[in-house]
Amino acid sequence: MTDNKKNIGNPDRYLISFKEKYEVNYAVTQLQKQVPGTTRPEAKEALFEAAKQIDPSRGREKIMAAARKDLRS
Repeated sequence: MTDNKKNIGNPDRYLISFKEKYEVNYAVTQLQKQVPGTTRPEAKEALFEAAKQIDPSRGREKIMAAARKDLRS
């Protein structure tokens, strides 16, 4: 199912659509800001690994937290 950009609000705000390049790029940029010294490929790999471990429907914050933890270890 594609992301309907007309349906905005809370349900969509808390998810990352991995099919949308701009959403992945935004999440990678946020990871780089939150974990200084992280390269773009490292952040992207951590993001995708976290999404494999945590169901994407559980939300952006859980995936981002797992990716940050992975980058800091």
